[in-house]
Amino acid sequence: MDIVAANSGSNKIAIFIGYGNFTFLNPMTYATGFRPMSISPGDFNNDTQLDIVIANYDSESVSIFLGYGNGSFATQETYSTGSNSYLYFVTVGDYNNDAIQDIVVGNQGTNNLGIFLGYGKGTFL
Repeated sequence: MDIVAANSGSNKIAIFIGYGNFTFLNPMTYATGFRPMSISPGDFNNDTQLDIVIANYDSESVSIFLGYGNGSFATQETYSTGSNSYLYFVTVGDYNNDAIQDIVVGNQGTNNLGIFLGYGKGTFL
């Protein structure tokens, strides 16, 4: 089992790869947007490798990290959630029933939800 943790103080995520005996490699860190608040895993490009989406509160965006399958990830792709959205959570699912994972964010600042429909290639509408 591996662990992904958001560090809103340093604007990074840390990925701890597990050995399977409750010990972990030293964390790999990746820069995110400002003040990452929530993390959700998924497979956004249909390659069967774990990808990660991060809700960035202060930069009003989501960061998408596509996984390589070895515990490392591509440089983030960023999608804006709009002015004053201030994301508080992110979740992943197939919300339009097309068998492709989508992203939903909770926008605290605008008191609504934002939906990013997936194309299945690691990109979103």
